[in-house]
This record gives sequence, C-alpha cells and structure tokens, in this order.
Amino acid sequence: MGVKEFLEQAIHLNGLINTQLAELEYYRRLSLNIGSSRLEEHVSHSKPNEAPYAKWVERIRDKENEINAEIDRLVGLKLEIGEFIDRLDNPKWQCILRSRYILGLSWSKIAEEMDCSLRHIQRLHNEIIKKIENGTVCH
Repeated sequence: MGVKEFLEQAIHLNGLINTQLAELEYYRRLSLNIGSSRLEEHVSHSKPNEAPYAKWVERIRDKENEINAEIDRLVGLKLEIGEFIDRLDNPKWQCILRSRYILGLSWSKIAEEMDCSLRHIQRLHNEIIKKIENGTVCH
C-alpha cells in the first residue's frame, strides 16, 4: 500500500460510516412510519406474539453496533495516521496532511485556511507524497 492509499483509508472509512448512518436513519423512519399491518407483511420471521416492529428494532440495534465498531476502527486509524504525520519535520506539511486526512477537509477549504491557492495546495500535497514515498523526508 502506498503512502496516499494509507492516508486515504480514514476518508474512505468515514464515508462508509456516513452511509451506514444514513441506512440506520432509514431503518428508524421505516420502523416509525410503516403501519403495523404493513410491517407484518415484510417481517415474516416474527414470532406470533412478537410485535410487528420487533424485527426493525433488532435491525436498528445491529446496525448501531456495526457503526460503533467502525467508529472505533476509524479512531484507531486516525491515531495511526496522526502518528505517521507527526514524524514529518515540516509543520506546514503536517498541517496540510492533518487537515486532509485527519479532519477530512476539502482541498478548497485547506487552501482557504492556509491562505493559498487551491492549485498550490494540491501541488504541494503531491510533492509531499512523492518525497515521503522516495524517502527524502524525515518520517
């Protein structure tokens, strides 16, 4: 795995968590908005004495557990990425990489916060990645 792929893991995992949160919200809306008779049609595995929405409650709980596990993984990954970035000896480079890969900011937001052009930030980022991959910086 290359340096950029390593750093991008947190961005991708964060995106996955966001889609899972949207899915969770969908399940919650379904459990509240679908009438009990309609829920019963979709939940055929329910026990006869079980409330028709019980399957949705179980699905919601499972999804919440899955999301919590992914969040724990994301926190660990961001700590690992942060330790990697900390080994760079250039504070400006650290700022760019942290803003992008830890905070998940867009390139335009990073450029705005650093008072640089978007193109300059992207060019500098590419240079940083190349130098790390070539071993020409302290990391």
